[in-house]
Amino acid sequence: MHEPIVDADLWDAAYAVLAGNRNQRAGRTRSTEPALLRGLIFTETGAAMTPHHTKKGNRRYCYYVSMDVIQKRPTAELRGPQRLPAAMVEEAVIGEIRRLLRTPEIIARTARALKKQRPDLDEGTVTAALTQFDDLWKALIPAEQARVVQLLVARVTVGEDGLDIDLRHDGLGALASLMAPAREDAA
Repeated sequence: MHEPIVDADLWDAAYAVLAGNRNQRAGRTRSTEPALLRGLIFTETGAAMTPHHTKKGNRRYCYYVSMDVIQKRPTAELRGPQRLPAAMVEEAVIGEIRRLLRTPEIIARTARALKKQRPDLDEGTVTAALTQFDDLWKALIPAEQARVVQLLVARVTVGEDGLDIDLRHDGLGALASLMAPAREDAA
């Protein structure tokens, strides 16, 4: 006989959780997985879109669905897309963030805003920091990516004509400040 790896009390507690309501456990698990646009994406009628998923075999398909659909509102009132593949929308938002971070007016506005907080940063340093966004994005885990999107995006509106993305300009400054190296004071 060998020493038990797990004591009996811990085993009984784990088994009680597993024997509990499977749907409640699934809900807790889903809520811990970050959705990039949770709380930020809305239809053109103002209804929030919430992350959802479905499984087929071993594959998981994620999408955003309008609360109008979830609450079964009359279809005559619905305008624009009501369900969107999460990957497609999230890639479009990240692509737009990348594009905006390269525009001269955004860089200049961010540099001006940062001058008050970090006088050591000039426009060239801010430009260099913002152009490193792709490298930063690749290095982040999904939860950190979701935090960056929450910092940068105020709202995403989905309409028949496409996506409308409103950025937080103060978030751009915070991101650039974090990405720019701190200069040491000359003594």
